[in-house]
Amino acid sequence: MILASSHTGETRDAVASLYPTVEEARITCAIVDAAAKVRDLDFKYMAEGKGATVTARFGPDGITLCDPNRVVEGAEKVFQRSYKKAI
Repeated sequence: MILASSHTGETRDAVASLYPTVEEARITCAIVDAAAKVRDLDFKYMAEGKGATVTARFGPDGITLCDPNRVVEGAEKVFQRSYKKAI
């Protein structure tokens, strides 16, 4: 298979070591997505005067957003899994 950038003339296999695999890219995107969610929620809560309390936990169970501002809604709202594979 020829890459979309056909001026190189290299096959996908020939340049495979230069680019992340689908699985590697998926993890990177999941981390960036979690960071964006934490940023957005912390910005919202700061504007409400509540402080920046949202975090993300990375572990063998994946990525979990931790939002203590939602404690009255129950544990399933405080701890929301955003990625289900080990990090």
